[in-house]
Amino acid sequence: MPWNRNDPPDPLEARRRQLAEQERLLAEQRQRLHNELRGSGEEAKPVEPPVWRLEDDNEHERATDPTPARKRHLAHQRRRDMVLFFLFILVLIIVLAVVFMIAYVHNTTPASGA
Repeated sequence: MPWNRNDPPDPLEARRRQLAEQERLLAEQRQRLHNELRGSGEEAKPVEPPVWRLEDDNEHERATDPTPARKRHLAHQRRRDMVLFFLFILVLIIVLAVVFMIAYVHNTTPASGA
C-alpha cells in the first residue's frame, strides 16, 4: 500500500501566488490613480496585464515535438559519424594505393649496383 507523504508546499508556487497578488494590487492602485488623475466621474478602461503575465496564465501544456530532442541529436551524431567513417576509409584506401605503387615501382626497377 503506498504511503501518503505530506510534501512541503512548493516554494515557487507560493512565490508565484505572492507575485500575482502584488500585481493585482498594483493594477488596482494604478486604476485608482488613473481615475483620480482624470478627475472626471467617467470610468477609465481597465489596464491590461503585461503580455508575459497573459502567457503565464495559460496553463496549457506545450506541444511536444514528435521525436524527443535526444533522439534527434543522436541521429545527427550517427550521420556525422557515418560520414567520417567512410571518409577515413577512403583516405586509408588512397594511402594504401600510394604505398603499393611505391613498393611496386621500387621492386620492379633494376638494381643499379649489381
